[in-house]
Amino acid sequence: MALKKPLWKFCEPNRSYDAVVIGGGLHGMAAAYYLARDFGMTNVAVLDRRRMGYGGSSRNTEVIRANQRAPEILPLYVQSIRLWNELSAEVEWNFMVWMKGLIGLAHNAAGVNSMRMRHATQTNLGIENHILSPEELKKLIPALDTSRSAAIPIAGGYYHPPGGTVHHDAAVWGLMKGLHRHGVHLCPGVDVRSISIKNGRVNGVEAKVGGNKITISAPLIHMALGGWSSEVAAMAGITLPVVTLPLQAMVTECVKPFLNHVVVSELYFCYCQQSIKGDLIMGAHLDPWQSYRSYNTYEFAAEQAYFMLQLFPDLAHLKLMRSWSGLCDMTVDGAPIMGALPIEGLFIDAGWGYFGFKASPACGKNMAELIATGRTPEKITFLGMERFYEGRMVPEVYIARS
Repeated sequence: MALKKPLWKFCEPNRSYDAVVIGGGLHGMAAAYYLARDFGMTNVAVLDRRRMGYGGSSRNTEVIRANQRAPEILPLYVQSIRLWNELSAEVEWNFMVWMKGLIGLAHNAAGVNSMRMRHATQTNLGIENHILSPEELKKLIPALDTSRSAAIPIAGGYYHPPGGTVHHDAAVWGLMKGLHRHGVHLCPGVDVRSISIKNGRVNGVEAKVGGNKITISAPLIHMALGGWSSEVAAMAGITLPVVTLPLQAMVTECVKPFLNHVVVSELYFCYCQQSIKGDLIMGAHLDPWQSYRSYNTYEFAAEQAYFMLQLFPDLAHLKLMRSWSGLCDMTVDGAPIMGALPIEGLFIDAGWGYFGFKASPACGKNMAELIATGRTPEKITFLGMERFYEGRMVPEVYIARS
């Protein structure tokens, strides 16, 4: 049966708004959604140079979890896990939230000790997490090689029940539907070229739409651009302590379901989950150089295949179907930057590295509160950019072991 009304519409931007969000990914759209839903701010536009969800929102491995180390960040992940389910019901769109649990693997005593440290932090914050022996891991994942004959045997691990997956495309489409319902303008194809500042505060943006240059006035501007954050912040004269690094991922052909959890090996720097279709979605650590290019390399695929075969030898004849890459904005301490910037009316949500997808709803909700009220929510108090100049960084030590 055909729909009588479209689920969402795209439009060219008006010349004036109460607020403008630069970045049409999940973080930007979530902020606009909660501005409209919680604070009645519907005269809002979400601008993106390409299309909604073009960047990291559609170039991830769909994993959600709350198993980081820094206690300053963990509450955001906990809030996001709850909001993923709430959003799906609110906008009447199936986000395909699957709370399948996450299993982390350690391959030596140091790795087990690191897990115990994070386990203590998470337990103190009321987050469920269980330390497991190799025998217990084998019961949860029969296909996992826990033998002592493995190249690097598994020494232990943990089970994190709140972990799981959300289908990234479904999340993008669902938020677009919710934004359209609230009257927020979705404006793809708008290339912001500069941010206008007068007397110490923002008053709009200069952009290019097609071949035309336009001016959009707005007293509030929120930047949520993932890997492009530092480039757009520079338009306002802001230098972010952020570098942009590529991240590659790949997916195999579909096979009979055998993996009911997300699996992370902290020594091999790889993680894997089996989707509802049956394909295996795999990711690894960031490439160790700065780049704004999206590319894929044979070296990544070969290394990833080797690592996965150390964990699951039975996958040796599985075919690789496709691979992709995205851009990750990384701060020097591994924690994000969220808050108001020194220019009045200018806000930032950046530096999430490859953890941004899972935190999208909470980031949007907290940033919306800050933008609408001017008050910094407790959950992001420690994440302002000023921390780098005041000597109070938030070291997210787990950043290099995921």
